[in-house]
Amino acid sequence: MLVKMMITSVIMILVFSTSAKAQDVDYRAQSLYLYKFARYIYWPENKLAGEFKIGVYGNSEILEELKLMASLKKGPDGMDITIVEISEEDDLSQFNIIYIPSSKSRQIREIAEKIGDAPVLIVAEREGLASKGATISFLVTDSMVLKFEINMVKMEEQSLEISEELLKLGYEI
Repeated sequence: MLVKMMITSVIMILVFSTSAKAQDVDYRAQSLYLYKFARYIYWPENKLAGEFKIGVYGNSEILEELKLMASLKKGPDGMDITIVEISEEDDLSQFNIIYIPSSKSRQIREIAEKIGDAPVLIVAEREGLASKGATISFLVTDSMVLKFEINMVKMEEQSLEISEELLKLGYEI
């Protein structure tokens, strides 16, 4: 009886620890992808003046990773990268990239409407949001590899172009 209880306990621990691990978000990997998006997505020239601005809509753990990345790397054409936590009052068209954490995913359509066809890349933390207003959304494959979905129609509407190399790393929807 005791052995049976111990085996059941071990199985329960393994099940819960595996499901918790599967739900963890790798913000470092996502921040590196955002840097690659900055480098390998092409914005209209008028959008590449001054600093390259990445906004995070609301508070998210990715902010610290992005600030670290911005302190070490440059944006397109050697531009400084600025990381900003976006509030609801901010003018969203001032950003090059806007990151939408899962906690704000219900607002994706509203955010996309505010941006309209401005050349702003909307990147969502959660899978499936590229079909609901984001330009790109992250997903984790069955083999636990971080990938992304690309809404090519949205990309065109926002006058953005993606390099072939970057396109090969994601999935077009």
